[in-house]
Amino acid sequence: MRKLKAGTILLYLFVIVLAVSFLTGCSSLSAIVKSNLSGLPFWYYSPQSGIRKGMTAIVGTGQALTSRQAELLAYSDVISQLSATVGYDLGQEAYRELSVLGTVSELGLYINDAYSVFQDGMNYVYLHVVMDEELLKTATSEEMAMRNKLGSTIKALVLEGDEFVKSGREIKAVDNYLQAMALGYDLDYIDSEYSFDALYEVVMDLLKNVSMTILSQRPASASCTVSMTRKGTFVSSAVTSAEVLSSYQASDVRGNIYEDSFVYVTDDDGQFVFNPINYSIVRKGTVVFSLNLASVLSDLEKKAGTEKVAELRAAIESKTISFSYSMTYALGDIAVVVVEHDRLGNVTGVKDITDYLTGKFTADDAKAAVFYSELDDEEDILYEFQHSGRTENCLLVVRVGQLDGTDSATGLFAHSSEGIVTLFSCRDSKVLYRSDVVYASAISETPEAAVTDSFKTFADLIYSLVKAVYV
Repeated sequence: MRKLKAGTILLYLFVIVLAVSFLTGCSSLSAIVKSNLSGLPFWYYSPQSGIRKGMTAIVGTGQALTSRQAELLAYSDVISQLSATVGYDLGQEAYRELSVLGTVSELGLYINDAYSVFQDGMNYVYLHVVMDEELLKTATSEEMAMRNKLGSTIKALVLEGDEFVKSGREIKAVDNYLQAMALGYDLDYIDSEYSFDALYEVVMDLLKNVSMTILSQRPASASCTVSMTRKGTFVSSAVTSAEVLSSYQASDVRGNIYEDSFVYVTDDDGQFVFNPINYSIVRKGTVVFSLNLASVLSDLEKKAGTEKVAELRAAIESKTISFSYSMTYALGDIAVVVVEHDRLGNVTGVKDITDYLTGKFTADDAKAAVFYSELDDEEDILYEFQHSGRTENCLLVVRVGQLDGTDSATGLFAHSSEGIVTLFSCRDSKVLYRSDVVYASAISETPEAAVTDSFKTFADLIYSLVKAVYV
């Protein structure tokens, strides 16, 4: 066989290398050349070369004065690249897992190779990380699905709000727009027409043209009619389906004042009638009416900050109005008698609870007076009252008796009581109210005090029941 010359052999080798380069692709050849020239690993220029099917790869880099700092920056670079790919911040948990374990489990990621070099006074670290392609696609598609869903929700809220405006339901529209503003705040992928700034101007314009007024009022019965309108070109129009929060004070059975509220909705005329549906509302006070937007406004403030929403909050609060009232007792003055019984059912003749219950009525500005009676039957007491020369319009007859008591290991005594109450109209002897049997109990340091306290608790309950009728 003929021997080949050295030059011929070199030519053959060149042809072989050239052929391989075409088979592996121009980019691989370029990566090889760059790697040989720079001294950096081949995978730095071609991360996808040589990895398993179904996997994908990226390169993270970091440079710093110390090798450890450069390494940490390389980890951070990997997390930043992945966060940009999937569309959301992978966060510190993924960073910690990568820097400690060299993996990110949710993406099937691991460090395939690493290279470090010290050059020109700086440390350089390069990481070749490989991850599961399907897991990466899933994470990315889930984020896109979330974005699309959120975008659709915001769009639906705005479009529905637009329809509310067309049908005269401006406050419902404002509610929708505020929800959309909170959901889409500071998200760059939300359409500009649904953005915070665009909707902010719409909401401010709507609020500017809406007003709420007291149309009529009846202070003696704590009732009023509230009207909501919007400015029109020639006349004002009704704002319908608007939620208005009414806030007022009420008292519990112990006489403690607490804040209560109820939401009203304007009708087709843009109105609603406020009546004290809570019969424990204080006899004299003020009802505050405000747009029921506190919850959605609070959500928006959490996203955008109070300063960003300050002007909007001021515009909403400027619509608040109030109504002062001082209720009178339509049934007139009242006489109160409480018949106390012992455990055997005998009338004791004690007048303490009569005085106590009457005091609760007078403290609430009622014209109330005691009526002492030694009788037991309600009808007999009414007859006695009507022939006593008394002139009160109503008579409240309360019958209360002791139940069994017990003592405890702590030295305290518990007693219970039960009774019934009847409210009569003295003019025609008509029964205005009769309760079912009412039970009460109390604990005190002596049996006698426990009985008295249980009677007082009973009187508190009775008072709260009668207030619903005696107005």
